[in-house]
Amino acid sequence: MLLLALAVAGPARADINDPVNCVTNPTNPACVIDISTPGDSDGGGGKSSSGCRNWEGQAIPCNIPGKGWYGGDGCWYQRAEGTDLGAAEALGGTVPPPYAWYVGACGDPLTNFWPAGYVRYTIFGANPGIELLAQEAVKHLKLPAPKIRLNPASDSPAIDVPQVVFVPTWMWVDGSVWSPRTATASLAGLSVTAVGTPTKVNWSTGDGGSRQCGKGTAWTAGTDPASASPDCGHTYTSPSRSSPSGKYTVTATITWRITWSGGGATGTEPDLTSTADVPVQVVEASAVNTKS
Repeated sequence: MLLLALAVAGPARADINDPVNCVTNPTNPACVIDISTPGDSDGGGGKSSSGCRNWEGQAIPCNIPGKGWYGGDGCWYQRAEGTDLGAAEALGGTVPPPYAWYVGACGDPLTNFWPAGYVRYTIFGANPGIELLAQEAVKHLKLPAPKIRLNPASDSPAIDVPQVVFVPTWMWVDGSVWSPRTATASLAGLSVTAVGTPTKVNWSTGDGGSRQCGKGTAWTAGTDPASASPDCGHTYTSPSRSSPSGKYTVTATITWRITWSGGGATGTEPDLTSTADVPVQVVEASAVNTKS
């Protein structure tokens, strides 16, 4: 968290001439954020990489040894100590934990241009590298779309068995998607893991109805077909023949709570969502074909 930034003239830093050019040397460890995501029942796990970019979209180092972590403003920050901390506190005063002063080296690593004597003092609530990796981990979360399940339903994943007016429809999402998903971002010895946890499902039944549920309860064979779901269901009162294609569109949207931890810190991010929909035919009881 940024509270205050001060840019002042100061002595040139001895380490300011060490170049890290991610365009000409994209495999430089300072340029590569390693991403790992565990698999699930549908696969999808593995490793990938990411990185930081400047305002022109060019690859730049996320961490420069001797300068610190990229702050998104053309500067790389590390914790202020010694004379840097003294100068920062002289200008902006002391700050209470967990906030701390950081000193920024500002310039362009692609051209190795670092204005001599330019120092930027900034207050962060945590190491800016933690926040940077947290954002990358969240960005790489693989949050699955809901697998919509209804009863009555066929044995196939497609919802091709008609629902019947005035007969309770059970609604749930398949258990294979109802579990936390994680992604970990690592660079320069620091790792942050983001977790997406499903918390609720918002349903639109296509006939103007809506419902908010948890995962929902799966219908099981032998259950009275006239009984309603104990926690997530809908009863249609009109057939879908007047709708486009003669079917209603049932939509389910999972809300995922996003948290992260790493480097001795924890945090939360805004919720994310994933959505899926299926066409569902709704008929009157007399229109259902049965086999004797």
